[in-house]
Amino acid sequence: MKSSNVWLLNIAAASAIAILVLLTYLCLDQVRSTEWFSERVEHTYRTINESERLISYVKEAESGIRGYLLTSNKLFVKSYEQMRSEYEASAQRMQILLNDNVPQLRRLAVFKSLARDKWESMDTQLKGIDKMQNQDATILKSKAIMDAMQKQIDEIKKEESKLLTSRLKARQREFNLAPTYLLTLALLAGGLLIISATLLNIELRRRRLTQIDLEKKVEALNRSNAELEQFAYVASHDLQEPLRKIRAFADRLLMRQREQLTEDGQAMLDKIANAAERMQGLINDLLTFSRMVSRTDKLQTVSLNEVVDEVKSDLSEVIADRQVSIDVQSLPTLQGYPSQIRQLFLNLLSNALKFTRADVLPVIQITYQKVEGSEIVTLDSDLKKEQSYHRIQIIDNGIGFEPEYAEKIFVIFQRLHAKSAYGGTGIGLAICRRVVTNHEGYILAEGKPGEGAVFTIYLPIETGRQTLASTAE
Repeated sequence: MKSSNVWLLNIAAASAIAILVLLTYLCLDQVRSTEWFSERVEHTYRTINESERLISYVKEAESGIRGYLLTSNKLFVKSYEQMRSEYEASAQRMQILLNDNVPQLRRLAVFKSLARDKWESMDTQLKGIDKMQNQDATILKSKAIMDAMQKQIDEIKKEESKLLTSRLKARQREFNLAPTYLLTLALLAGGLLIISATLLNIELRRRRLTQIDLEKKVEALNRSNAELEQFAYVASHDLQEPLRKIRAFADRLLMRQREQLTEDGQAMLDKIANAAERMQGLINDLLTFSRMVSRTDKLQTVSLNEVVDEVKSDLSEVIADRQVSIDVQSLPTLQGYPSQIRQLFLNLLSNALKFTRADVLPVIQITYQKVEGSEIVTLDSDLKKEQSYHRIQIIDNGIGFEPEYAEKIFVIFQRLHAKSAYGGTGIGLAICRRVVTNHEGYILAEGKPGEGAVFTIYLPIETGRQTLASTAE
């Protein structure tokens, strides 16, 4: 996936999701706002109604007193006492309703103070019904108090009416703006989703084309592998047969006609025999490399300790002649291709035995450690860094090499030394890299001239091929 497409697709998708989340939040906020405004409007209505009931209880109590004064009927006293009780309960409710509004609480306090005077006046009238004098003055005072109480109630209702009007307007503004916000955001989210779908469609088409291209390349690679296998067959039969004849006839000439040949003739035949021998080694190495590429064998359980012991046995004569000390740590058992693993250690140990220093006894160490992919600095894949690896190192104290050649030595036919100084075809380390690659691992080389070389092999503890094989079973 192209980085620009990925970036645009991620931005569009993230933006669409963010807007959808915002729309959800706005809808919830709208519901909460509606509930809040409804509660405040209902609160205002309750306050207005309660204020009207509050003054009405006082008025009805006053009517009860007047009825009692005119008729001396005790039923009016009971009505008076009931209205007073209702008034006390209403005053408490009013106090709670106005608890968050300081100016209204002040008006209520004034009203309650006037009401106390009013109740005292009515109590006096009730108790001194036979002793009351100057009733006209008392009636006028009572009316003045009632007018003042009514004024406070009117002011409370007026203030609540203003609050009601402002809250209704604010709610209406919310209702008017909300659809616009929601519609705009919905259209924007829809547009972003369309853009995301378009980008995704483009990317899917690009991936399809890439897949078709990869299929063509795989087909070409399969043809190349088939041609390589055909080459291996030709090399193993058609090329080796005339080569064997050249070596055979050169050997016969040297054995039967050496005395009749001049020194120049003998030297030429020796060169022919040596060249044929090198050619034979080169063909054998090419065959080995081609077999590593085709990889027809199956994964098996391989004991690296046994493999190293077999290789040491094969190289025992060279090890004994050069008095080589080989120290091998306990190595793991893993899933791999047995013949390839054996070839890997054979090539690396042969390499260490070949490039020794004349004035130093050769020492070779084979070490092992289990490591995590995150510890391998050369890995560039997060998925590979999550795996665990076998780390095997072959360390020698030979001639070493310049660090700049650490990659070059793994290239086929690349040599750092002249053929006359050190034998070989220049394919051995290329075969090693191919073997490690076949096992989904990595091989690295480090060297210092005159100090030695270190070859580090990383093999995954569980390979993708092993997982597929287990799944198939």
